[in-house]
Amino acid sequence: MSDVLQILTRPHLAPALRRMILIGAAVWRADWATLRVVAADAHASSQSRADLEEVLLQAILFCGFPRVVTAFGELNEAWPTDDAPRGGALPRDDALRAGDALFTAIYGKNDAAVRALLRSGHGELHDFVFEAAYGRILCRPHLPPRTRELLAVGLLAAQDQVRQFVAHARGARHFGASDAELREVLVTVFGEHPAGGDRADAWSARLR
Repeated sequence: MSDVLQILTRPHLAPALRRMILIGAAVWRADWATLRVVAADAHASSQSRADLEEVLLQAILFCGFPRVVTAFGELNEAWPTDDAPRGGALPRDDALRAGDALFTAIYGKNDAAVRALLRSGHGELHDFVFEAAYGRILCRPHLPPRTRELLAVGLLAAQDQVRQFVAHARGARHFGASDAELREVLVTVFGEHPAGGDRADAWSARLR
């Protein structure tokens, strides 16, 4: 087993979910070797390719288009498919309503303040977050909200985005994630070695 895959044997997170977190962190770091290894293992383990596709689509929101374009190329090298995937989003009107409800569920009592913060930055930022990020991507039904929030937690920790990390960790808890699962997301991102465990503990402490 590749060293990067040893972490799949740890408790508290299913291997399929841990692979998705590894893929997300690999996109942020432009670590294409890890992405290929994990994608090949997912293929060999009969995990749904759509799981990885959804991670890459969600990574557009966290990592940007250039990395995700490259990431899809790497996925296609590691796990070829005859036909390019399409679809999977909710109808537009349903997506806008679902995205708005998801945003409220994640931010809870801070909902209005976060909306105001987005508007204060730029109206286009606010509209993009609701129409594209939440409506078009985060409400895609292949992955449940709990899984998407755990993916967000991993990506935000990898990027050192503390405030948004805390918000999405609370969102993950709202959808049923445990503290043990949140810590394992962090261990997956930072590594099992002592320094990685220390970083995971430090980030977990921010949630107390």
